[in-house]
Order: sequence, then structure tokens, then C-alpha cells
Amino acid sequence: MNDSKLAHLKSHATSGVSRRDFMRTAVGAGVSVALAGGLWSEARAATAAKGGTLKAGADGGATTDTFNPIEMNGADHPTLSILSSFDTLTEIDDAGAPRPSLAESWESNPDGTWAFKLRKGVEFHDGKSLTADDVVWSLQQHLNKDNRVAEAQQIVQNFEELRAEGPDTVVIKQREVNFDLPSHLSSYAMIIGKQGNEDWASGVGTGPYVKEDWQPGVQYLGRKFANFYRDDQGHFDEVELLNITDPGSRMSGLLSGTLHAIGSPETKTANRLAQAPGFELVQVPATQHFTCDMRADMEPFTDPHLRQAVKWGINRQEIVDKVLNGFGTVGNDLPISRGQQFYNDQLEQREFDPDKARFHLKQAGLDSADLTLATSDGAFGGAVDAAVLMQNSMANAGMNVQVDRRPADGYWSEVWLKVPWCMVYWNGRPTVDWMLSSTYTSDSAWNSSAFRNETFDNLLIAARSEADETKRRDLYFEAQRIFWEESGTAVLAFANILIGQSDKLGHGPVGVTRRMDDSRLPRRWWFKS
Repeated sequence: MNDSKLAHLKSHATSGVSRRDFMRTAVGAGVSVALAGGLWSEARAATAAKGGTLKAGADGGATTDTFNPIEMNGADHPTLSILSSFDTLTEIDDAGAPRPSLAESWESNPDGTWAFKLRKGVEFHDGKSLTADDVVWSLQQHLNKDNRVAEAQQIVQNFEELRAEGPDTVVIKQREVNFDLPSHLSSYAMIIGKQGNEDWASGVGTGPYVKEDWQPGVQYLGRKFANFYRDDQGHFDEVELLNITDPGSRMSGLLSGTLHAIGSPETKTANRLAQAPGFELVQVPATQHFTCDMRADMEPFTDPHLRQAVKWGINRQEIVDKVLNGFGTVGNDLPISRGQQFYNDQLEQREFDPDKARFHLKQAGLDSADLTLATSDGAFGGAVDAAVLMQNSMANAGMNVQVDRRPADGYWSEVWLKVPWCMVYWNGRPTVDWMLSSTYTSDSAWNSSAFRNETFDNLLIAARSEADETKRRDLYFEAQRIFWEESGTAVLAFANILIGQSDKLGHGPVGVTRRMDDSRLPRRWWFKS
């Protein structure tokens, strides 16, 4: 497409047209969906004011946090910090589709071979130019046997071939064809660093902000990188990202003017932002969900009937009403939101049913059960309250639940994956396959419920390479049915992503995959002029 037509489309994007209509016009003019999304963002962001210091508060940080992509845990504060200094090849837009970042375009062959074309003129913070060799080296890091990021490891292990073809093209051939690869490469752990530079703590990336200070579990300070390659991101002169575990403290910081934006305000006080002059509450129905995961490889949850008893003993609606204060929807023991493609809407909705819970207890050979549920508001805001509600509802079904309150710091390293039953939150993934394959296949290191089913694994393998959409749907439906019936993952609720903000801030459409605008708020937002 020639430059004049591109300029015309950018002008059209700033004319007040909706994103949906713009995308329809651009695609009709022969522009790919990925490029059209990028044009929309660039054109709209061109009207953003530049400058100022953003101060934002998020939770999830710990003293063990790191910039090393094979040791990340995906919590909000460290991920916001990392993605301020580093880039991935792609990003996910507000409709859940992949769009360009370091890769300006891509194409694939039916045999699973992909070619990703890199943008020209991209520099690292120390002045080195980005090349395909940097990308290849960075992705290869996930083959390390000590990699703690299960989804990134799975993605790269599926690469039969990974090589540079000249300075600006990366070629990937998959062992198993997976149409979701461009989405996968947006993962926060798939950041790109300099070839051979294993000092990730230095923060030398290609992102919009140069790391000035990084104190794990405390703060990240960054200043604008003068040679950042994008005009549609990185609008602030400086960013200060604070780890604030207590949601009340985050809210106080926002209302006092100390902070400009906060992640996950308490749902019981979030409506104050909608009513307070000078502040706004951003709500986005999303894929983020809360679970309590029972490990099938640890007593007492090795018995499938006990796992079923727990699921029927949970009053999910009560959790949505009292913990989320209505800012969400009930879960149905699938880690897939109802709005996602290939969601299985034919399964019975699990509701609070003490009789069914007692039936499964009997099938497990029990009249009652004494259980321990580990929880912490470091798992998600309201996790302790949700556990207490579950304690009360499950008592009516013969299950005596001890609520084991754990400190926020160290929850993800000392509790998650290490105890029989605990509270967990997931940001969700853009596609059904990505969510299920990255966390619940037999070989996933993040398999919180130790769910292992060979038929389930094989259904996912077949579905991700199936070109016929109807057949693909049927395969994903069956995989979800097996998971719903057998796994130890009880999905309590899907929460709306909430962001509290000063009305001095401006932004475009907000991402639906992760909190804080897909962990890219410092990159995408700006101060209004």
C-alpha cells in the first residue's frame, strides 16, 4: 500500500469514526487486520500530549521479582515494570487479536513455517540496533531447563527451527502447527533483549523507558528513551511504578493526588471513583478469573468425588455479589470467558447445591471432610473474604474448611503449586488453546490442580492445527467437557478489569487480556493537554 493511502487512513482514524468502522474500512481497502490495528493506535495516539511524570500503583510485587524472562511470575507490578523497558514481537489489541510491536508484519505457510519481519530503526537503550539475531537469542532462552515460565517454555519447545534470515527477518517452523503463534509472541515473558547479554537486571531493552531504578517489590523508575521507535507509545517523560499491596492504600494514594492511576481498586469502594470529581473508574469485562485449585496429586484431593463435592459446595454468585460487588460474572469451572471464541456454552452451570455436594462426599466414602484452604489478598484482592464465604457455604454441605491466611509477600513462591488447595488468580489468555495448553496440559509446570489427562492433551494438539473452524470448535468443546468434569480447578468468577485514574489521564481502548491495560498502561496512556 502506498504512503498516500496510509496517510489517508490515519487521517480517517482521527475523524471521530469508531474503531470498528475504521477497521472495516481499512480491511476493505486491502490492509491486514494487524496493520489496521496498528494504524488506528498510531493515529489516535498522535493526538496525545507528551511529557509529565506518571505515578501509578499496582500490586503483586515481591522482593524475589526479577527482569529475567525465565524467572518471571506475571504479577502486575513486575510485569508493568518489565514491559516499560522491554518489547515483545507482538501485542494484543482490545478485541483480542495480535498486532505489530517489534514485528511489523508476519506470514505463514500451511506446514507451520512463519516469517516475522522486524521494524527497521529499532535501537536498544545503549544504542545497539535490533537485529533478528537478538530475537532468536532471546527466544532461545526459554529452552533453559530452569525456566519457570511454563507457557513461554511450551511455546518455544514447539519450535523445530528458529533462525535469522538476514538482519530483519525471523523464521520459525513449528513442530505442531498452531495458528495462535502471533498471539503467543505477545506474552510478557517473550521480551527481547540483546544477544548474549544475560544481565537482564540492567533493563537494557528497546522499550519506551530506560530503567533508572528497580527495587523488587518496591518501585520501578524509568525515563523516556529518546530514540524509542514508536510515536504511538511512551508519551511520558518519566514513569514511577510503585508496588502497593494494600488496596486501601492504593485508593488513598489516588484520591490524595499522589498517584495518577491504580490497578485493581477494591470493588467495595470502586464506585467512589465514578462519583468523585476529578477521577474515573475504567471497567473492562475481561478474561481475568479467580480460582481455587485442588491438586489431584496431593491428599485429600486425589479422590475425584471430593473435588466434585467442593465444586458443588461453592456459592459463586455470593462471591460475585459480596467480593466483586457485582463487577464480574460467575465462573463455571472453565478458565475461558463466555465471550471468547470456542467457549463451551453447552455445559451445565455449576451452582451452589449442598445435596449434590453431599452426594459426592458419600461417593468418596465420607460423611464429612476437614479441609484447609490457603489464601491471601496477595493472591487477589478479596481472596480472604472469598475463602470465608466458601467456608460458610461448604459447612452446609458437610465440609469443614479451615481458612489458612498467608502473607502476601512470598505467596506465589511459597504457597502456589506447593499446597493441596489454594486461591489463585489468572489474567486469562486471548485464545482458548493458549489458556488450556499453557496451564492445564499434563506437562505444564503451571498446572495448579495437577490435572493430567492424555485425551485432553491430544484434543488440544488436534484442535490447534485444524483449519476447519467447525471441527476445531468440536475438539475444543470436548476438551472443555473433560476439564469441567475431571479437573480440580474450581473457577469462582470472572472479574471485570478495574483501573482507577485521575481524569488528567487519557487513553485509547483498554486491553482485555491482563490488568492495567495488558500491563502496558505506562506505554499506552498519556496526560491530556
